[in-house]
Amino acid sequence: MLFGQGKPSSSKPSDVLKSAQEHVLLIIDTNEVRSQKLASLLTLAGMRAIVTTTSYQAFDRYIKERFWPLAILIGQSEDMTTPLFGRFMQRLRQELQYETPVVELSSFFLSDGLILSAETLVSPTTHIFSQQNSAVLKRIWQLMPSAAISLKQAEKTIVMDTLPKYGFQPRVTRTKRSFSSHLYYQLKAARLVIPAEQWDNLLRDVGLAQYIREENWPPAVDQFTIPPEYFSLLMRAVMYSNPRNPIQQIYHWANQVEADALQKAVLIFFMQQIPKVIGPDLTMRALLNIMTNEIDSRRGEKLTEWKRLQDGSFIFAFYSNIFAYSVIGATQPLCGTWQSSFDLILRLTKQEQQWYIREVECSSQTHTGHCVFQITPTKQK
Repeated sequence: MLFGQGKPSSSKPSDVLKSAQEHVLLIIDTNEVRSQKLASLLTLAGMRAIVTTTSYQAFDRYIKERFWPLAILIGQSEDMTTPLFGRFMQRLRQELQYETPVVELSSFFLSDGLILSAETLVSPTTHIFSQQNSAVLKRIWQLMPSAAISLKQAEKTIVMDTLPKYGFQPRVTRTKRSFSSHLYYQLKAARLVIPAEQWDNLLRDVGLAQYIREENWPPAVDQFTIPPEYFSLLMRAVMYSNPRNPIQQIYHWANQVEADALQKAVLIFFMQQIPKVIGPDLTMRALLNIMTNEIDSRRGEKLTEWKRLQDGSFIFAFYSNIFAYSVIGATQPLCGTWQSSFDLILRLTKQEQQWYIREVECSSQTHTGHCVFQITPTKQK
């Protein structure tokens, strides 16, 4: 076997959110543009933002949700002089037994909510860290050193060091846009799996407040208007909605999406007939072609690549992967959405006994922007 298996650092499903649960920051800011950029940045860097606009909202959410903020990021300094804010701080002091630091946001400068992104003029093959937003994170990490993450790419990676030897050509997205319809169906599925009482807060907390109301969702049309990080942020909201089983929640969400996208009568019929005619190996080639065409069409450029190896296994690469876009510091691979898609295709074609598919490298850990799956015949497993 040419590639080692990507392994989680813990057997507990909830540990994928361990850092976020331990590093909660409360934002109180009436400037929605700024607070949403900051919420996005914190979310993608593995922390948990609680976003509010007033001291009253902050106090109310604290009482209802019982989170433990390690810092409060406040947009309007005058709020700190109000009696309600004083009572809130006193309550925190009594219950948490420490003085929660308060930081004013007036000195924070965010160009966007990204820490890692595709910049083709700088690097056509890997993602690049934002210097400006890195500086913001470093200031926050001074308050909570245990949240700090290396702002470097892994030195040796499968996608950059091994795959080119097999003819792969790593690349980054040029347009940084996906189909509007793709996000529409992702939101539609998320609405089904995230409890109604959590919806507004969770979307605001991850930096997607603009999509709280359904009338503001992007239209279900094939136009390239959606930034790739929106998919990563929405996935995080889905995970937060079930913190005890976040990976299971990702699968539940992904299955809802694919119910709209893949389970069409004609496609199912076609996929079910393939194995009867051409056998497992050629079936897998056909299925991977179907998958690459679908994914690349949603993004308007060639951002997937697969090859068959001499041992009969296949390698599938997602470049500038939308479900790990700008995510850093993960403790285990996070591409449950793609894993769910692969699993569904195997079920539809009745190939579950023929193939074993797993993610062997995730950008959320390596910071390259790219994720790699290995597809192995079960006889080799």
